[in-house]
Amino acid sequence: MNELYIWHFAGIVLVVMLSQFKNRLLDKGGIWSVFFWGIMDTLPHETAHWIVASLTGGRPYGFSIIPKKIPYVDASGQDRILWDFGSVQAYVSFYNAAAIGMAPLMLLGGAFLTYTYYFEFMPNEWWSILLFYWILYILIANSMPSTQDFKVALSQNSWLFYLIFIGIGFIAYEYVIKELINKGGI
Repeated sequence: MNELYIWHFAGIVLVVMLSQFKNRLLDKGGIWSVFFWGIMDTLPHETAHWIVASLTGGRPYGFSIIPKKIPYVDASGQDRILWDFGSVQAYVSFYNAAAIGMAPLMLLGGAFLTYTYYFEFMPNEWWSILLFYWILYILIANSMPSTQDFKVALSQNSWLFYLIFIGIGFIAYEYVIKELINKGGI
């Protein structure tokens, strides 16, 4: 058996262990361990929001990756801790709310590009394979928009703006562009 297969298996085990470690740390970890893990997780997520807000005219004015502990009591009466890892403040309007809210999904594109091209630039060694899986874990685990992200995306009727925009594009393709292609104009 090729030795590299063992390292790919070790990379998958690393991803599962990182996920389990993160869950335990968030339940019982101290502020410094949560801070370290939070920066590693929060930085790509919040950076995606900041980039999209900048590109869509949201003029971001606040960027925080400092975790905050929020104590609360759950439905069974037990004291629990919720962590707020970071935020980006921006001017949200009807044309950029959905894009800003769903910005972390761009990290999936980064993960796909990493998956596709990583070994064209990096050696196929044990340390590089483990780094490959660690990068994929960071990008994929942080690509899921939070509840607050969904609230921002659905605010300002932004979804309606994009639906109309997509509808106009579809109509243009169906009735104008296809006709030009069929006549040999394009």
